[in-house]
Amino acid sequence: MIISTPENSRGGGRTLRPGDPSLSAESRAADERALVSERVQGIVDERRARDRVDTGRIHPYFGKLRAQLEKQMDAPPLFDMPSFPKQMLYAYAEKARQFGASGSPGNVPGPRQAPKPGELLGRRARDEPGYNRLRSRVQAGEELQDFAQGVSTMKLVVTLELLQGPDGILREVKLISRSGNHAYDDYVLQAVPPALGKFPAPPPDAMGVHTDGIRSVWSVEGRVVYVRKLSEMKKGSDNVYLAALAAVGLLAGGFEETTGEVSVIDVRNPHFECRSRLLRVY
Repeated sequence: MIISTPENSRGGGRTLRPGDPSLSAESRAADERALVSERVQGIVDERRARDRVDTGRIHPYFGKLRAQLEKQMDAPPLFDMPSFPKQMLYAYAEKARQFGASGSPGNVPGPRQAPKPGELLGRRARDEPGYNRLRSRVQAGEELQDFAQGVSTMKLVVTLELLQGPDGILREVKLISRSGNHAYDDYVLQAVPPALGKFPAPPPDAMGVHTDGIRSVWSVEGRVVYVRKLSEMKKGSDNVYLAALAAVGLLAGGFEETTGEVSVIDVRNPHFECRSRLLRVY
């Protein structure tokens, strides 16, 4: 299995001397035509690979592959990420940027995304003072949830290309783009091979599986989150912390329907979380 990075995958060259046949006008014209044809084909292949993912025309195998990658990166270190106050400042700046771009403090919902409670209240409230007070509290809670879940915090993103054989065995990992944090990049590159070491072979008729193997591109996004399971919290200082949040109206969290786990926002215990996203399947 090969791990290639931009530093160790640079191509070489050759020395040209006067009279070399490749310097002739005919040879250069042929090289230019081949180069243009290769670029056009590359653009077509990229678009098809992206459309397969965007339209959902991929096999469930890739969903299992994503779950396996995230399972391997279940407990990463913090990677010397900025402190809590800096993360808060970044989140505030991101909200301001979104407001300047769209006129809304949050992301504009897409055509398939349900509106948030704060947006529904805003549509109904208009200029009603009572509704406006309630809407402001709901929106504040939504923004706090976004921050705690890492939606609006600083992120580290690595882009990888995985080359697998038709049997699913990983042959090569190509680092396409770095995150800016070498420790995080190294962690991701070291985590991918063991994650796919014993991964089962895909069905031979699955979309994206060819006789020469599987080629896919992924982004691995890392972020600091401030969410903690309620079952992990203990009596004493944790109860005091929860009571203090409730007193100022900041006690918020979530409920996992599949496991029944309740989570709360805990800014005292940040931890790092990695999420993989499939970008292209060739």
